[in-house]
Amino acid sequence: MAEHHHHHHHLKRDDASRFKEKSLRSIVFRKQLEKWAKIILFIISIMMVIAVIVSRFIK
Repeated sequence: MAEHHHHHHHLKRDDASRFKEKSLRSIVFRKQLEKWAKIILFIISIMMVIAVIVSRFIK
């Protein structure tokens, strides 16, 4: 009895798989961008609070 081997072309990428890969990369990038944007906005808000407190003491 001969074994049947299924030949899958994993190395050959069609447009759909390229699109999916690109979409997943952009989702990951967007999540990282949002994370860094939140961190930067948080730092800016802390600096603004410190600036307000300092300006109260200078007067």
